[in-house]
Amino acid sequence: LANDETIAVAGPVLRASDRLDEQTLVATAQTRGQEHLLAISGRKILTEAVTDVLVDRGDQAVVANTANNGGARFSDHGFSGLVTKASDDPALAMKLWSRPDSPREVLVRLFVEASDAVRNQLATDATRAEIVELAVAQASDQLQANARAHSVDFANAKAYVELLHASGQLHEAQLHGFAKEGSFDKVTLALSLMCKLPLDVVERAFARKQPDQLLVLAKALDLSWVTTTTLLFMQAHVSGSSRPQLDQHLASFSQLQPRAAQSTLQSYRTKQRAAE
Repeated sequence: LANDETIAVAGPVLRASDRLDEQTLVATAQTRGQEHLLAISGRKILTEAVTDVLVDRGDQAVVANTANNGGARFSDHGFSGLVTKASDDPALAMKLWSRPDSPREVLVRLFVEASDAVRNQLATDATRAEIVELAVAQASDQLQANARAHSVDFANAKAYVELLHASGQLHEAQLHGFAKEGSFDKVTLALSLMCKLPLDVVERAFARKQPDQLLVLAKALDLSWVTTTTLLFMQAHVSGSSRPQLDQHLASFSQLQPRAAQSTLQSYRTKQRAAE
């Protein structure tokens, strides 16, 4: 019945039968049409093998319903597919934000990409766009905080960086070393403490595909171009951008006055306090 070509026959079985094993569900999802996939996506429990097929073969409705299913589990491949499809689908991105099992790095990147898409949709209504931006930012901050709370690597990095800061040993040399290691947690924690900004703000600066905010932070801290370059390469990796255009960024960095950068940094702090 589950494999019947007629959805009126197969649908109820695919959605509700506890007798269907993973192999049967995978085989059906690989061979039947979107209506069958949509029925499968509504099951109480979906294993990684099943969601891999749903994400790969499913249309917008199937993928959205799968992402919204609290009983669905996703492999690395499944999450990768969801991120790709969510980049052009703000509604799907919002569904992913609400999933507690989304990887930490994915949450940061999804927030930036999806929030831009949401703002683009509401661009004609500045007041409404501002409200949406604030609401999305608050939701993202909570999700990022939840992700950090369950990360052992983050806890270890936090203890180490905070110890350096408390002992007066957190300087550019340490930041440069963290960036060369490629340690996202240590770099963002260090910049957060050195700039006196919330960690969420620094993480979003790395997740954005535009480096302007990162250049402001670097100039405000009077970082060298060598350290700034290392940070730019890390940002490109985190945001999924292409290789940074160093000549163009160097020109912007050189023209930016330290006093102006520090003033902008202060405005970031003020804006964050107002949002809080």
